[in-house]
Amino acid sequence: MKQSHIFRRVAIYFFNGLLIILPIAGTFFLVNYVYRWLNELGLKWLIKAKIVWDFPGIGIIIITLFILLVGIIGRLWIFRQLLRLFEILINQVPLIKGLYNTLKEIIQSFIGEKKSFDQVVLVTVGPTKRLGFLTVKEPIFHTADGKEYLGVYFPHSMQVSGDLHWIEREFIEEIDLSVDEALKIILSAGVSGKNNKAPAQGVEP
Repeated sequence: MKQSHIFRRVAIYFFNGLLIILPIAGTFFLVNYVYRWLNELGLKWLIKAKIVWDFPGIGIIIITLFILLVGIIGRLWIFRQLLRLFEILINQVPLIKGLYNTLKEIIQSFIGEKKSFDQVVLVTVGPTKRLGFLTVKEPIFHTADGKEYLGVYFPHSMQVSGDLHWIEREFIEEIDLSVDEALKIILSAGVSGKNNKAPAQGVEP
């Protein structure tokens, strides 16, 4: 067996190992990071409250219970009035009001009752089409010639960022594609998607 052929097979096996290990390791790293951050935050609350409970995951349980408690209290009339008063005060402070309202609207667009990122669209751009999300579904302004423009958000591939474009209604085409699938296709630059499943065994030698 030639030496170059041996090196080639070793390189193929090595990259096969990377293809298997990196997605698994990356997933465990991110899950572990979030878990440790939330768990340590919950443990700090316990220490400040001088409660001696110590078993794996206690911090996560405390954070979860706290969120549930806030959600329950948030349904009460008195709490809603206090929150409304708080927001009135916040809106009197320059810069802070912009930051608070922007964060609130972004979070509500994903998990609120009126989600913004729930419609995937194709937009004609010259001879090509671009995949995006219809975030502004009713026109908020009109041009001098009376045309209506809607807001379409285009995430960038291979990074967490994007641009908001104002597109004339007639160039926006709704498609039958879930938000999750569209995000995978866009963020992975088309590598990940319904018809792009990589084989589990990696590269064949």
